[in-house]
Amino acid sequence: MRKTIILIGIILFTSCKTENKKSENPSSGIPQVNDQFQNFIDQFPEINLPIRIKGCEDDFRPLKELKKEISSPYEKEPYYIFGKIQTNGSYIATITLGAADCFLPILTTYKLNGERIDSKTIAIGGCGQEPCFECEELMKIDKSLNLYTANNLKYFDCDEDYEEIKGTEKKETIYKSGKLTVNGIIELTEELKK
Repeated sequence: MRKTIILIGIILFTSCKTENKKSENPSSGIPQVNDQFQNFIDQFPEINLPIRIKGCEDDFRPLKELKKEISSPYEKEPYYIFGKIQTNGSYIATITLGAADCFLPILTTYKLNGERIDSKTIAIGGCGQEPCFECEELMKIDKSLNLYTANNLKYFDCDEDYEEIKGTEKKETIYKSGKLTVNGIIELTEELKK
């Protein structure tokens, strides 16, 4: 009889310890979003796919800069807020804009607890105002989270007044393509030309 009571006591004690361990370490694979990270993410309006950004032509004057006091644990640069895009729900993706001769889109992904997964500038860069040269900086993200960025370049000879000399035009496109994976990794090719 004593052996039975001792055995029942050991079983109850062991099961209580196991139950406590389960509640201390929940088995949920999705971490909780903390308030500080939520405040950071709340700065970004939700935008629908597809997205098309022309960094040298679109009017970004209404956009606001990231609030430093909220953003510093997650983003140190004074980027402009563009928006956040829908993903599969296991991570969060934001788009900010860096100011240069043209605005350059930066795609950044975070785990739900605020830990950064990946960040890449989705642009070629190099556009600016020069004579005898035209450039269009373009970035696209489609509904399947495929990425495309390009510089559409046009070169031509100019006269002394910087007017185009007809028949001297040359066109070139420098581009990268890629995708945003289900794990929040941003895949992009090297620069290609066509």
